Amino acid sequence: MNPLRNLVRDLVERRLWPVALLLVVAAVAVPVYLGRSSDEGDAVDTPLPGATAQADVKASKAAVSLDESADESDGVGNVRNPFKQKHVPKAEAADTGSSDKGPNGAAASDTSGPSGSSSSSDPGSTGGSESGDTGSGGTTPPATTGDTTPKVDVTRVTLHLGKLGDLKTYKDVARLSALPSAGNPLFVFTGVLKDGKTAVLLPSSTVQIGEESDVSCKPSNKSCEKLELEQDDTVFFKIGGDEQGVQYQLDMVSVRLKKGESAKASAAALGRHSNAGAAMLRDAHVYGSSEYRGAADYRWLPDAGVLQRVPEHGTGAAAASAGDAAAALPGLPVWHWRDGS
Repeated sequence: MNPLRNLVRDLVERRLWPVALLLVVAAVAVPVYLGRSSDEGDAVDTPLPGATAQADVKASKAAVSLDESADESDGVGNVRNPFKQKHVPKAEAADTGSSDKGPNGAAASDTSGPSGSSSSSDPGSTGGSESGDTGSGGTTPPATTGDTTPKVDVTRVTLHLGKLGDLKTYKDVARLSALPSAGNPLFVFTGVLKDGKTAVLLPSSTVQIGEESDVSCKPSNKSCEKLELEQDDTVFFKIGGDEQGVQYQLDMVSVRLKKGESAKASAAALGRHSNAGAAMLRDAHVYGSSEYRGAADYRWLPDAGVLQRVPEHGTGAAAASAGDAAAALPGLPVWHWRDGS
């Protein structure tokens, strides 16, 4: 029997002839379709040489050109113009918008007087304000520091103190310092007199000054209330109640003036003090203690940073009260370290 007929009959009996027919059609149609698609693709994808060159030129120009008429707004979301300056310096932001600029780039004032100078040169035009606001159109004056302390010369004191043969050096002693320490106050360094070379120390009531000292205590060595020492002066003393009789020594190494470098440095030097020593002198005065009575014989001059002796006979005028007498004295009590403290 013919094999082809046998194959056809088997496909019919098994009902597979539609599949065989579909395979035959696909075998014929697929090569025809693929050949036509390739021809059409070559015709479409191959550009003209002239068109390709023109497209390349346009693309290169678009890559470097900027749209000068584009909107300068920031847009929405995270989109922003990378060529727009966002952070403007404060000096430029403070510009009043005037189109007239001076030689230094500052806006000219609209309130200039007849001579053409800005009204800010008038001492009364700023009203003493430190905010720098002079109204619209005015220039901003330089800010002031607010430091009104004058530049003054400040005294520096260095001394030796301790047991005989075992002295400790105290450099640049702060005013109102308790010596040798706040826990064992034998002296309180009160300051330097107006002459700039005499240091004043107020001894504790237990200090007993020896007769071999270079200076005498006032009012007496037996009743010692105040010591005035100049450079190279030496004082020998003992502590009352000490059964061993240990002898101590105090040397005034130097009392010198340091020139004030600036108003700020002067203010810092004048304010340098010991809170502990200030409290000792103030409490002794308030509670009427027998300690540091010599403090009443001096007054503190905060503007000059020095001490002044109180006149022996007061102010020479009859005072209605102790408060009135104190108010008539120069300066402040010695435990003060600035005006009003």
